[in-house]
Amino acid sequence: MACKTNYELMRSALERHEAVPAFNIDNLESALAVAEVLRETGSPVIVQTIPRTLNYGGISTYPALMRELTADCETDWAMHLDHGSSLELAAKCVKAGFTSVMYDGSLLPFADNIRMTAQVTSMALPLGVSVEGELGTIGGKEEGDTDLEASYTKVDEAVEFVDKTHVTSLAIGVGTAHGVYKGTPHIHVQRIREIHAATDVQLVLHGASGLSDEVLRACIEAGICKINFATELRQAYTSGIRKALAADPDVFDPKLYMRTAIDEIKAVLRQKIAVCRGITL
Repeated sequence: MACKTNYELMRSALERHEAVPAFNIDNLESALAVAEVLRETGSPVIVQTIPRTLNYGGISTYPALMRELTADCETDWAMHLDHGSSLELAAKCVKAGFTSVMYDGSLLPFADNIRMTAQVTSMALPLGVSVEGELGTIGGKEEGDTDLEASYTKVDEAVEFVDKTHVTSLAIGVGTAHGVYKGTPHIHVQRIREIHAATDVQLVLHGASGLSDEVLRACIEAGICKINFATELRQAYTSGIRKALAADPDVFDPKLYMRTAIDEIKAVLRQKIAVCRGITL
Protein backbone atom coordinates (compact mmCIF):
# COMPACT_ATOMS: atom_id res chain seq x y z
CA MET A 1 0.00 0.00 0.00
CA ALA A 2 1.14 3.51 -0.74
CA CYS A 3 -0.69 6.75 -0.12
CA LYS A 4 -0.20 8.63 -3.38
CA THR A 5 -1.19 12.11 -4.49
CA ASN A 6 -4.25 12.82 -6.57
CA TYR A 7 -1.92 13.89 -9.36
CA GLU A 8 -0.23 10.49 -9.53
CA LEU A 9 -3.46 8.51 -9.53
CA MET A 10 -5.17 10.82 -12.00
CA ARG A 11 -2.21 10.81 -14.40
CA SER A 12 -2.32 7.02 -14.56
CA ALA A 13 -6.09 7.02 -15.03
CA LEU A 14 -5.91 9.58 -17.83
CA GLU A 15 -3.36 7.45 -19.67
CA ARG A 16 -5.83 4.54 -19.51
CA HIS A 17 -8.77 6.76 -20.59
CA GLU A 18 -10.34 6.17 -17.18
CA ALA A 19 -11.17 8.28 -14.13
CA VAL A 20 -10.28 7.85 -10.48
CA PRO A 21 -13.39 7.73 -8.29
CA ALA A 22 -13.15 10.05 -5.28
CA PHE A 23 -15.22 8.91 -2.31
CA ASN A 24 -16.20 11.14 0.59
CA ILE A 25 -16.00 9.42 3.96
CA ASP A 26 -17.77 10.63 7.10
CA ASN A 27 -17.08 8.04 9.78
CA LEU A 28 -15.55 4.67 10.64
CA GLU A 29 -18.13 2.73 8.65
CA SER A 30 -17.58 4.61 5.40
CA ALA A 31 -13.81 4.34 5.90
CA LEU A 32 -14.16 0.59 6.47
CA ALA A 33 -16.22 0.25 3.30
CA VAL A 34 -13.59 2.03 1.21
CA ALA A 35 -10.71 0.05 2.75
CA GLU A 36 -12.46 -3.27 2.14
CA VAL A 37 -13.25 -2.42 -1.47
CA LEU A 38 -9.68 -1.25 -2.04
CA ARG A 39 -8.45 -4.62 -0.83
CA GLU A 40 -11.04 -6.63 -2.74
CA THR A 41 -10.90 -4.85 -6.11
CA GLY A 42 -7.31 -3.64 -6.34
CA SER A 43 -8.60 -0.41 -7.92
CA PRO A 44 -6.99 2.84 -6.73
CA VAL A 45 -9.35 5.46 -5.30
CA ILE A 46 -9.20 8.91 -3.78
CA VAL A 47 -10.52 9.20 -0.23
CA GLN A 48 -11.72 12.66 0.68
CA THR A 49 -13.39 14.71 3.38
CA ILE A 50 -15.07 18.11 3.41
CA PRO A 51 -14.43 20.75 6.12
CA ARG A 52 -17.75 19.96 7.79
CA THR A 53 -16.61 16.36 8.26
CA LEU A 54 -13.28 17.49 9.67
CA ASN A 55 -15.10 19.72 12.14
CA TYR A 56 -17.17 16.69 13.14
CA GLY A 57 -14.39 14.15 13.63
CA GLY A 58 -11.08 16.01 13.69
CA ILE A 59 -8.54 16.72 10.95
CA SER A 60 -6.09 13.98 11.92
CA THR A 61 -8.76 11.33 12.46
CA TYR A 62 -9.54 10.46 8.86
CA PRO A 63 -6.02 9.99 7.42
CA ALA A 64 -5.14 8.00 10.55
CA LEU A 65 -8.21 5.80 10.06
CA MET A 66 -7.35 5.10 6.46
CA ARG A 67 -3.68 4.39 7.18
CA GLU A 68 -4.64 1.87 9.86
CA LEU A 69 -7.38 0.22 7.80
CA THR A 70 -5.15 -0.14 4.71
CA ALA A 71 -1.98 -1.24 6.48
CA ASP A 72 -2.12 -4.68 4.81
CA CYS A 73 -3.51 -3.44 1.49
CA GLU A 74 -1.34 -3.23 -1.63
CA THR A 75 -3.65 -0.91 -3.59
CA ASP A 76 -2.70 2.76 -3.94
CA TRP A 77 -5.01 5.48 -2.64
CA ALA A 78 -4.87 9.22 -1.96
CA MET A 79 -6.12 11.31 0.96
CA HIS A 80 -7.70 14.55 -0.20
CA LEU A 81 -9.26 17.65 1.34
CA ASP A 82 -12.43 18.35 -0.63
CA HIS A 83 -13.71 21.94 -0.88
CA GLY A 84 -11.07 23.41 1.38
CA SER A 85 -12.08 26.83 2.62
CA SER A 86 -8.78 28.47 3.57
CA LEU A 87 -5.00 28.36 3.32
CA GLU A 88 -4.89 27.63 7.04
CA LEU A 89 -7.10 24.55 6.73
CA ALA A 90 -5.08 23.27 3.77
CA ALA A 91 -1.86 23.65 5.77
CA LYS A 92 -3.35 21.77 8.73
CA CYS A 93 -4.44 18.95 6.44
CA VAL A 94 -0.99 18.70 4.87
CA LYS A 95 0.52 18.46 8.35
CA ALA A 96 -2.00 15.74 9.27
CA GLY A 97 -1.00 13.56 6.32
CA PHE A 98 -3.31 14.56 3.47
CA THR A 99 -1.54 13.99 0.15
CA SER A 100 -3.78 16.37 -1.79
CA VAL A 101 -5.81 19.45 -0.93
CA MET A 102 -8.43 21.54 -2.64
CA TYR A 103 -9.00 25.24 -2.29
CA ASP A 104 -12.48 26.20 -3.43
CA GLY A 105 -12.54 29.87 -4.33
CA SER A 106 -15.25 29.48 -6.95
CA LEU A 107 -17.57 31.95 -5.22
CA LEU A 108 -14.89 34.64 -5.17
CA PRO A 109 -14.25 37.15 -7.94
CA PHE A 110 -11.98 35.61 -10.58
CA ALA A 111 -8.86 37.56 -9.53
CA ASP A 112 -9.36 36.72 -5.86
CA ASN A 113 -9.86 33.03 -6.68
CA ILE A 114 -6.54 33.06 -8.53
CA ARG A 115 -4.76 34.88 -5.70
CA MET A 116 -6.03 32.62 -2.92
CA THR A 117 -5.57 29.39 -4.87
CA ALA A 118 -2.01 30.40 -5.76
CA GLN A 119 -1.24 30.81 -2.06
CA VAL A 120 -2.30 27.21 -1.48
CA THR A 121 -0.21 25.87 -4.38
CA SER A 122 2.80 27.87 -3.16
CA MET A 123 2.46 26.15 0.22
CA ALA A 124 1.55 22.63 -0.88
CA LEU A 125 3.36 21.85 -4.14
CA PRO A 126 6.90 22.22 -2.68
CA LEU A 127 5.88 19.63 -0.06
CA GLY A 128 4.83 17.12 -2.72
CA VAL A 129 1.12 17.67 -2.11
CA SER A 130 -1.11 18.12 -5.16
CA VAL A 131 -3.69 20.91 -5.33
CA GLU A 132 -7.16 21.07 -6.85
CA GLY A 133 -8.79 24.37 -7.67
CA GLU A 134 -12.33 25.17 -8.78
CA LEU A 135 -13.52 27.53 -11.48
CA GLY A 136 -17.10 28.09 -12.51
CA THR A 137 -20.09 27.32 -10.35
CA ILE A 138 -21.17 23.84 -9.33
CA GLY A 139 -24.75 24.04 -8.12
CA GLY A 140 -26.01 23.12 -4.68
CA LYS A 141 -24.11 22.55 -1.48
CA GLU A 142 -22.15 19.66 -0.10
CA GLU A 143 -25.39 18.32 1.37
CA GLY A 144 -29.11 18.69 0.70
CA ASP A 145 -31.30 19.41 -2.29
CA THR A 146 -30.18 21.60 -5.13
CA ASP A 147 -31.63 23.24 -8.17
CA LEU A 148 -29.90 23.01 -11.53
CA GLU A 149 -28.47 26.53 -11.59
CA ALA A 150 -24.82 26.05 -12.52
CA SER A 151 -22.63 28.31 -14.60
CA TYR A 152 -20.22 26.80 -17.07
CA THR A 153 -16.49 27.32 -16.75
CA LYS A 154 -15.15 29.54 -19.54
CA VAL A 155 -12.29 28.06 -21.57
CA ASP A 156 -10.17 31.22 -21.63
CA GLU A 157 -10.58 31.70 -17.90
CA ALA A 158 -9.58 28.08 -17.28
CA VAL A 159 -6.38 28.62 -19.27
CA GLU A 160 -5.52 31.78 -17.34
CA PHE A 161 -6.44 30.23 -13.99
CA VAL A 162 -4.23 27.18 -14.50
CA ASP A 163 -1.35 29.30 -15.79
CA LYS A 164 -1.42 31.66 -12.80
CA THR A 165 -2.20 29.21 -9.98
CA HIS A 166 -0.24 26.11 -11.08
CA VAL A 167 -2.97 23.80 -9.79
CA THR A 168 -2.49 20.13 -10.63
CA SER A 169 -6.22 19.58 -11.13
CA LEU A 170 -9.26 21.73 -11.80
CA ALA A 171 -12.91 21.19 -10.90
CA ILE A 172 -15.04 22.73 -13.62
CA GLY A 173 -18.66 23.80 -13.85
CA VAL A 174 -20.39 21.95 -16.69
CA GLY A 175 -23.94 21.60 -15.37
CA THR A 176 -23.49 19.30 -12.39
CA ALA A 177 -24.68 20.07 -8.88
CA HIS A 178 -23.98 18.84 -5.38
CA GLY A 179 -26.68 17.01 -3.47
CA VAL A 180 -29.90 15.56 -4.85
CA TYR A 181 -30.95 16.55 -8.37
CA LYS A 182 -34.53 17.85 -8.65
CA GLY A 183 -34.67 17.26 -12.39
CA THR A 184 -32.63 15.87 -15.26
CA PRO A 185 -29.23 17.60 -15.37
CA HIS A 186 -27.88 18.76 -18.70
CA ILE A 187 -24.13 18.21 -18.77
CA HIS A 188 -22.06 20.28 -21.19
CA VAL A 189 -19.74 17.49 -22.37
CA GLN A 190 -18.41 19.61 -25.21
CA ARG A 191 -17.17 22.21 -22.72
CA ILE A 192 -15.15 19.45 -21.00
CA ARG A 193 -13.55 18.62 -24.36
CA GLU A 194 -12.76 22.28 -25.00
CA ILE A 195 -11.09 22.82 -21.62
CA HIS A 196 -9.24 19.51 -21.89
CA ALA A 197 -7.87 20.53 -25.28
CA ALA A 198 -6.89 24.03 -24.14
CA THR A 199 -5.09 23.11 -20.91
CA ASP A 200 -2.76 20.39 -19.67
CA VAL A 201 -4.40 20.26 -16.24
CA GLN A 202 -6.27 17.22 -14.90
CA LEU A 203 -10.04 17.82 -14.88
CA VAL A 204 -12.44 16.99 -12.05
CA LEU A 205 -16.20 16.43 -12.08
CA HIS A 206 -18.06 17.33 -8.89
CA GLY A 207 -21.71 16.56 -8.19
CA ALA A 208 -21.68 13.16 -9.90
CA SER A 209 -24.11 11.40 -7.56
CA GLY A 210 -27.30 10.79 -9.53
CA LEU A 211 -25.77 11.06 -13.01
CA SER A 212 -26.29 8.10 -15.32
CA ASP A 213 -23.45 5.72 -16.16
CA GLU A 214 -23.68 6.84 -19.78
CA VAL A 215 -23.21 10.50 -18.88
CA LEU A 216 -20.27 9.69 -16.61
CA ARG A 217 -18.57 7.67 -19.33
CA ALA A 218 -19.11 10.51 -21.81
CA CYS A 219 -17.47 12.93 -19.36
CA ILE A 220 -14.49 10.58 -18.94
CA GLU A 221 -14.09 10.23 -22.71
CA ALA A 222 -14.15 14.03 -22.96
CA GLY A 223 -11.25 14.41 -20.50
CA ILE A 224 -12.49 14.07 -16.92
CA CYS A 225 -10.10 11.95 -14.83
CA LYS A 226 -11.48 12.39 -11.28
CA ILE A 227 -15.14 12.03 -10.33
CA ASN A 228 -16.49 12.86 -6.88
CA PHE A 229 -19.16 10.80 -5.13
CA ALA A 230 -20.66 11.71 -1.76
CA THR A 231 -24.46 11.91 -1.66
CA GLU A 232 -25.07 8.36 -2.92
CA LEU A 233 -22.68 6.98 -0.30
CA ARG A 234 -24.52 8.77 2.49
CA GLN A 235 -27.83 7.56 1.12
CA ALA A 236 -26.52 3.97 1.05
CA TYR A 237 -25.25 4.26 4.62
CA THR A 238 -28.59 5.50 5.92
CA SER A 239 -30.52 2.96 3.87
CA GLY A 240 -28.39 0.15 5.32
CA ILE A 241 -29.08 1.18 8.89
CA ARG A 242 -32.81 1.39 8.19
CA LYS A 243 -32.83 -2.05 6.57
CA ALA A 244 -30.96 -3.64 9.47
CA LEU A 245 -33.20 -2.09 12.13
CA ALA A 246 -36.34 -3.02 10.20
CA ALA A 247 -35.14 -6.63 9.88
CA ASP A 248 -34.38 -6.89 13.60
CA PRO A 249 -36.09 -4.19 15.70
CA ASP A 250 -34.52 -5.61 18.86
CA VAL A 251 -30.91 -5.26 17.73
CA PHE A 252 -28.96 -2.71 19.72
CA ASP A 253 -25.30 -3.52 19.04
CA PRO A 254 -23.99 -1.04 16.42
CA LYS A 255 -21.38 -3.56 15.30
CA LEU A 256 -24.25 -5.73 14.05
CA TYR A 257 -26.51 -3.28 12.28
CA MET A 258 -23.65 -1.14 10.98
CA ARG A 259 -22.41 -4.13 8.98
CA THR A 260 -25.43 -3.76 6.74
CA ALA A 261 -24.63 -0.07 6.28
CA ILE A 262 -21.04 -0.90 5.33
CA ASP A 263 -22.19 -3.47 2.78
CA GLU A 264 -24.66 -1.01 1.25
CA ILE A 265 -21.88 1.55 0.83
CA LYS A 266 -19.60 -1.10 -0.69
CA ALA A 267 -22.17 -1.94 -3.34
CA VAL A 268 -22.20 1.70 -4.47
CA LEU A 269 -18.40 1.92 -4.36
CA ARG A 270 -18.02 -1.12 -6.58
CA GLN A 271 -20.51 0.21 -9.10
CA LYS A 272 -18.81 3.62 -9.31
CA ILE A 273 -15.37 2.05 -9.67
CA ALA A 274 -16.70 -0.05 -12.55
CA VAL A 275 -18.14 3.01 -14.31
CA CYS A 276 -14.93 5.01 -13.88
CA ARG A 277 -12.89 2.14 -15.29
CA GLY A 278 -15.29 1.23 -18.08
CA ILE A 279 -15.99 -2.20 -16.61
CA THR A 280 -19.34 -3.98 -16.94
CA LEU A 281 -20.36 -5.70 -13.72
